[in-house]
Amino acid sequence: MPTVDVGDVKLYYEVYGDGEPVVFLNGIFMSTASWVFQRNHLVKLNYRVVLHDMRGQWNSDKPDDESQYSLEIHAEDLRRLLDHLGLKKVHLVGTSYGGEVAMLFAIKYPEYVNDLTVIASVSEIQEDLRLTAMRWLEGALSRDVRKFVLSWISDVYSERFITQHGRGLFDRLVDTFSRGFSLTSAAYLIKSFLRLADSPLTELLKGILVPTLVISAEEDRVKPPKYSKIIAREIPNSTYVEVRESGHAVILEKPTVINYLLTGFIYSNRIKP
Repeated sequence: MPTVDVGDVKLYYEVYGDGEPVVFLNGIFMSTASWVFQRNHLVKLNYRVVLHDMRGQWNSDKPDDESQYSLEIHAEDLRRLLDHLGLKKVHLVGTSYGGEVAMLFAIKYPEYVNDLTVIASVSEIQEDLRLTAMRWLEGALSRDVRKFVLSWISDVYSERFITQHGRGLFDRLVDTFSRGFSLTSAAYLIKSFLRLADSPLTELLKGILVPTLVISAEEDRVKPPKYSKIIAREIPNSTYVEVRESGHAVILEKPTVINYLLTGFIYSNRIKP
């Protein structure tokens, strides 16, 4: 299992294919496997796909110290991973929390970023989202996987997706999060996200000068399109797209649409030798 040392933490990562590197950043509850549809699609098109679990996630180390989790720390971990892989310029893609890390990374380390795709993310936290995240935090702090999944399942997936998958969706998620997932680390990650309420990224976004694709999901109950519109408004060279009939987990609910948008965008912003 490939890992890289970033200080006192080992990060798990995966690399597939050859060609221009596309680096994906997870949302809080995601793993590298969550990107399977995008990974398989891009590898077939001769891109090199780089995935990793952030500190606190699944196969990476999980420091039992709240101070070891922040957007800044995750951005620094990413820089060290790219250095380890010898990647000097990448197509950077993040969804939800991963999109927030990606925006900060593009601000702090612009020399690594050829172009940026931000999916279902925010640059600030308004009261509705703060309360949602607080409910998720309570679910994680309960130390009960069933209560944890119940705290967010109806937020993350659209009504259509939940109806389509039936009661089995909840049972599968409980089983998945009962194996290899740390509720303690999830709580630290949610607290890291909540710091955006007091330290928003919005006013820093004008510093992102690379081509940027901002994707929202029409039925996203966690981070609705209003947040993506703020991001697109503030980033100078950005394009905004709203995916219809999808909830927050748009990369899973509408993978064909995401792959179409992502492929066209990164192809039109090829990395120069």
